Amino acid sequence: MNKTRHAPDIWLLIPILSLLVIGMVMVYSAGSVLGFRNYGDSFYFVKRQLLFAGLGLVALFVTANTDYRVLKKLAKPALLICFFLLVIVLIPGIGVVRGGARSWLGISSFGIQPSEFMKMGMILFLANWLGKEEYDITSFTRGLLPPLALIGSAFALIMLQPDLGTGTVMFGAALMMVFTAGARMKHLLLLGVAGVAGFVALIVAAPYRLQRITAFL
Repeated sequence: MNKTRHAPDIWLLIPILSLLVIGMVMVYSAGSVLGFRNYGDSFYFVKRQLLFAGLGLVALFVTANTDYRVLKKLAKPALLICFFLLVIVLIPGIGVVRGGARSWLGISSFGIQPSEFMKMGMILFLANWLGKEEYDITSFTRGLLPPLALIGSAFALIMLQPDLGTGTVMFGAALMMVFTAGARMKHLLLLGVAGVAGFVALIVAAPYRLQRITAFL
């Protein structure tokens, strides 16, 4: 097994770190007044964000130095665990409701969102699945439909919480992987039309989502 270590891709690392810094600035801009009013500290939310950013950088370093073949072995069990977490978070008494959505697992102020782990689990699984040489993504029924059914199942569970934002990010990232794997453009265009129609329907169905869109505009 080749254990040669390569330098990190600087052109990939710079945008990641830049987005991290911009995110910190946005958190301070949006939460400084609220943090000072409620906690007496303008940097309250920035400090919390820095904590998770630090954990994320540690995870980045560990993952970058992990052999991808190890990650391939973890792909299936990781996805199964993510689906399990998405199911149990919907159970009253286990899942915690915050911001109107039953999307958290945890105790008191500490908690995790299974939907966030599903984003990573789905990407890892699809990378392993779609990367197999014998897999033919150009076939709609045998190639494109199976991953779409998997992605749709995860999206449906996330929407039961409901969490349209996280579900949309997960769905979009997974769809980009399907596109990169070589799916036919005509298939993707048809799915795109159906997806836009469904997205609009989900927004219109919930007044608060429509209010967010109109407030943004």
